[in-house]
Amino acid sequence: MKPRALLPLLALILFALVNTCAQALLAAHHRAMPAESALLASLCWSLMIAWWVSNDRLGRNLTVPYEFNAFVFFTWPVFVPYYLCKTRGPRGLFLVAAFFFLLLLPSFAVVAIRTAAFIR
Repeated sequence: MKPRALLPLLALILFALVNTCAQALLAAHHRAMPAESALLASLCWSLMIAWWVSNDRLGRNLTVPYEFNAFVFFTWPVFVPYYLCKTRGPRGLFLVAAFFFLLLLPSFAVVAIRTAAFIR
């Protein structure tokens, strides 16, 4: 991992953990995340993914079209796997899985808490 891309990656992991804690706390109190907060979280997620890809791309001296950062921001589920496979080969699929795991981590926490509350 290039040092340039480390800060955005750490910010992404921290954001995923804070989002997971917030959604778990809401689920423990039988509440759902407000729609505005969910939209903001989605925008933050896309922004941090685009930030990471941009810094990683600059660290690798990879040339891409001018609009690539916008494509990553708006359609990251398509362009991030493409980028990771292009830059890392099949090994990039592990990073794709890690990104999707971080994205789904809050949902896993909510399901676990609601299941535990239902069992009691």
